[in-house]
Amino acid sequence: MEVTRCRSDLLFSNMYLLTEKGHSLVIDPFEHYVPAKNFMPDLMLITHEHYDHISGVNRMKEKYGIMLMCSADCAQKIENPRTNAARYFDAFCELQTYGEQDMSVTINKDYCCYADLTFEDEIRFKWRENELWLFTLPGHSAGGIGIVVNNEIFFSGDSLFLNVETELRFPGGNKKAWQEISVKRLNQLSENLCVYPGHREKFMLKERKRNGSI
Repeated sequence: MEVTRCRSDLLFSNMYLLTEKGHSLVIDPFEHYVPAKNFMPDLMLITHEHYDHISGVNRMKEKYGIMLMCSADCAQKIENPRTNAARYFDAFCELQTYGEQDMSVTINKDYCCYADLTFEDEIRFKWRENELWLFTLPGHSAGGIGIVVNNEIFFSGDSLFLNVETELRFPGGNKKAWQEISVKRLNQLSENLCVYPGHREKFMLKERKRNGSI
């Protein structure tokens, strides 16, 4: 399986393509992604509900007819441009600490989308003989999840970066849920996982766990 990172013009957020035998699984699609001619996506996953990680969902659905999977909380939030942060994305950009937004980029402040498949706490399934484990990570947002593939790589969304603290201040953020649920889950993961975050570069989880915990 090959992992490809594509960078969005929305806060330089990362979209990932997992490719196996010519087919792709899409994580956090953005609107202006230009696919190769032989692009064959099977399914979309989103790590959380914020606009910079979901802006390409509708375009992917319209062009390829594929389904979107996310947490049940995320599914509720993406249906409203207020709760998915599209409506106030300018203010959202000013608050976050993991990148700078080019304010000349056009923002669809009425953007919303819809999930086709949801789960409550965690779900495991196979895609093209690869093992996926999706589990909720509340804190940065209500609908945040982590995605572990083959117990080797971990897509953390905006829940975990190497040298940047997790943002918990946005609407839907929850410091208590982060500390009581998500930190415990993250500390139970293998330190040998390679982490692909929602922004910035990949890193090994052991680099983040140098002091013994997240």
